[in-house]
Amino acid sequence: MIKSMITNKENFKITIIPIFLVLILTFFPSLISSIGVANSYWDENPLKLAPGEETIISLRMQSDSGVPITIKAVLDNPIAELLEGPEYIVFPGTSVPANISIKIPEDAGVGTKYQVYVSFQEVSSGEGGMLRLAQGITGKIPVEVVGEQESELYGKTPKGNNLVWIVLGLIALVA
Repeated sequence: MIKSMITNKENFKITIIPIFLVLILTFFPSLISSIGVANSYWDENPLKLAPGEETIISLRMQSDSGVPITIKAVLDNPIAELLEGPEYIVFPGTSVPANISIKIPEDAGVGTKYQVYVSFQEVSSGEGGMLRLAQGITGKIPVEVVGEQESELYGKTPKGNNLVWIVLGLIALVA
């Protein structure tokens, strides 16, 4: 008789836990959300820049939460700077850019490698009842200092040079 009671208690536990989880997932979806950050650079595909070069990259944040969330971004490397923020509001089903300026020092040696870490932390709104979980994610941007011809910017015309050519063309046309 005792053996059958133990078996029944174990069966009860095995049955009640999945039911409890289904109820939580059904009635409390605001407790479950996730954020994601899309990055075009990883260890095998680093951002390649020459000494003294500067570029802007964009990390895209998105959320599958049912409500807008606020995300705070924090950088840890002196070669990188957030251009907006540090707080961003991400609406459900949208993608929000976090634009980052990366500038390689003039005296950086070819072959130098930098790791730029960007932490994204959900800022809790204080809403949601007794329990509100805030989440975070950290993205890594590997940066490699290369020669000028290997740089991602090699051959791209800086924005200011177009104006110079337009002015020279107008002068030649008038002459």
